[in-house]
Amino acid sequence: MQSELDLGVGWQDPAVIRETGVCVWKSGEKPRLDLKRDGAFLSGCMGLLWTGKQHDTPGSVGFERDYDLIERAGAMAKEAVMTESIAKLAEAVLMSYSAQLGEGMKDLPKIMGSVARKYCGGGHGGYALYLFPSREARDAAPGLVTVEPCYG
Repeated sequence: MQSELDLGVGWQDPAVIRETGVCVWKSGEKPRLDLKRDGAFLSGCMGLLWTGKQHDTPGSVGFERDYDLIERAGAMAKEAVMTESIAKLAEAVLMSYSAQLGEGMKDLPKIMGSVARKYCGGGHGGYALYLFPSREARDAAPGLVTVEPCYG
C-alpha cells in the first residue's frame, strides 16, 4: 500500500488485491473495510476486455476529477452490493465511466448485451470491465476474458 501512496495513486489496488469477495471500502488516508459479500450475485456477469493501450497511472494523478460524481457512484455501488442488485451496480459503473470520460479517457467499445462498462484501475488504457445481466449474455460476447467472484 505504501508504494501506491508514494506514487500518489492511492490505496485501492493493494487493498482490493488483499481481500476476496465483493467489498465496500470507506475512503480516507487508510482503507477501512465497510462491507463484504461473497459476490455470488455477480457470478457469470463480468468480463474484461484488453483495450490494447498501455497506461501510466502515476502520470494520471494531476487530472481534474469530478469527486461529487465519483462519490455518488460509490454510494450507488454500496447500495448495489448491499441489495445484491446487478441493475444498481450497472448504474454505479455507468456513473464511474462517465467520470472517467470527463477525465479525458477514450470511449470504450460497446459490447452487445452488456449493461455497463468502465476502465479498471487508473484507466486511460489497460483492461476494461464489462457488466452483463446474465451468464448467457456474457458468454455470447466475443473477445472477453471471463471474471468470476472469488471468496475465501
